[in-house]
Amino acid sequence: MRASCILVCFFMFLAASSAVPGKKKQYKPCRELVLYFHDIIYNGQNAANATSAIVAAPEGANLTILAGQFHFGNIVVFDDPITLDNNLHSPPVGRAQGMYIYDTKNTFTAWLGFSFSLNSTDHLGTINFLGADPIMIKTRDISVVGGTGDFFMHRGVATISTDAFEGEVYFRLRVDIKFYECW
Repeated sequence: MRASCILVCFFMFLAASSAVPGKKKQYKPCRELVLYFHDIIYNGQNAANATSAIVAAPEGANLTILAGQFHFGNIVVFDDPITLDNNLHSPPVGRAQGMYIYDTKNTFTAWLGFSFSLNSTDHLGTINFLGADPIMIKTRDISVVGGTGDFFMHRGVATISTDAFEGEVYFRLRVDIKFYECW
């Protein structure tokens, strides 16, 4: 009898302590950062100012003009300036370095793999990002998968949004980084 009472009490404790269905636990970031990166795509005439270039394209495509059909198959590498505000001419606090691959035939999407290499008085280290970028959506999330220096082993989510777009030559992304694991 006593063992069954203990079991009943144990299960009542579990039922009372479990989360209420439908309510998600809200996690708070341990650190937040908002940065902008500016991408100037090489178009065959702007070598002095370009910060990115098409390095692979579908068969028969031109490496200075993005392919038609939603740029499917283009692979672009970049080394873009990062600023604290949306002004391209503001002093850079680091570089965004990596690649994006246009990976869908029927809409504008890309797969991103890049690092923010920060070297300023406020931040020193790298932040690494990976994920899909459905470009046509106003805000989208990509994974923050680690870092070095001030961001050693940090993980979280970066909400990116296209802050400016000037044809197929320039775009600026606002990157709102929320770290949920900080060491």
